[in-house]
Amino acid sequence: MYKTDFIVRYHDIENELVRRLEVRLAAEAAAEITAAIESVFRNAGDHSNENIVINVEVGGNGDSDDDNGNRGHRIEVVNSNRTKAPAVVQSQVQSQVQAVEESHAEEGQNEEGNEEEQEEEEEYKYNRKDITYICEKLYRDELLSVFDAESIDDPKMDEGIKAIFEALIKNEEFQTFLQEMNGLLSDPSTAKTETELANLKRNTDYLIFITLFSQQTFYLTHKCLCEMLTLGHVTPEMMDQLKKRTLKIFNITEKQPEK
Repeated sequence: MYKTDFIVRYHDIENELVRRLEVRLAAEAAAEITAAIESVFRNAGDHSNENIVINVEVGGNGDSDDDNGNRGHRIEVVNSNRTKAPAVVQSQVQSQVQAVEESHAEEGQNEEGNEEEQEEEEEYKYNRKDITYICEKLYRDELLSVFDAESIDDPKMDEGIKAIFEALIKNEEFQTFLQEMNGLLSDPSTAKTETELANLKRNTDYLIFITLFSQQTFYLTHKCLCEMLTLGHVTPEMMDQLKKRTLKIFNITEKQPEK
C-alpha cells in the first residue's frame, strides 16, 4: 500500500542546504575581499590616513549582471569626502579581488582534500559533496518509506511499484501525460511493424515511469500520486510541474502546436 500521508522532504532539505552553503560562501568571500581592499589602502601612501568607505556585495538575488541571474561583485571605494580613490588604487583593488576569487575557485576544487584539516574546527563546514551524499540517502530512505519497504529487494517494493504502475496507466491525467511524453521522446516512424511500434511505446513508457521515480523527479511524482490515490485525479498545476521537470531531465523542448 502506497503511503499517501507520508511527506517527502529530501528536495526541500537539499534546497535549504544549498541556500545556506551559498550564503556562507558569499559572506566568506565578501569578508576576504573587504580585507584585501583594506590592505591596499593601508599601503596606499597619502591615502592611508583617509576614512575609507568600502561596500562589497557578493552573489545574492535582485538585479542580475549575467544571463544566469547571478549578481557579480559590486565594490564602492570612496574616502570621507565621497570621492573615488585614485586609479592606481582602484587597479590594486581589482587585482586583490581577482586574487581572492581565484583562491576560492581553487578551494572549491580541493574541498575533498581539505576535509581532514576542517575536522578540528568547532563547527563543521559542509560542502556540496556532503549535500549530495545526505540528500541521496534521504531520497532512498523516503522512497522505501512510501512503499513501507525495508530495502530495495523487499517484496513490498516490487508489489507496490506494480500496483502504482497499473493505477497510473488507468488514470486519465497520466494517460495524457504518457502520450505527450511519448510523442516527444520517441519517433514512431522508426517502427516497421505494429509489433515494433507497440514495443517502442512500451519501452518509452517504462523509461518515463523509471524517470518519475528518480531522485530528480520523485518529490513531484509523490505529490501527484497522493492526489490521484486520494482524490481520484491530479490537478492541472501539479501535472504541469511534473511535465516541465521531466522535459528538463531529458533536455527536450515541448513542441508547439502548428498554427
